[in-house]
Amino acid sequence: MLKKLLSKIAIPPIDEAARQAFKRGDAIFVRKFHPRPTTNGADLAQAIADVEAIGWTLLSQQAEGEGLQRFVSLTFRRREQ
Repeated sequence: MLKKLLSKIAIPPIDEAARQAFKRGDAIFVRKFHPRPTTNGADLAQAIADVEAIGWTLLSQQAEGEGLQRFVSLTFRRREQ
């Protein structure tokens, strides 16, 4: 449901944005992720795993806000070959 909403407002899902950045040759990928409050972090863990599968390594994560305003700022760097 969230992916459908994001596609309607032209914000690609995190894995698609990471794939585009990787193809462009970016060295760093930064994205805000808004985890669902009912998943206890499972969707955040899945998002990190999906981005790392593309070829990125998580450098840092910074959680901010509360409730529906909560988000996590994720910073990845391109994995060295």
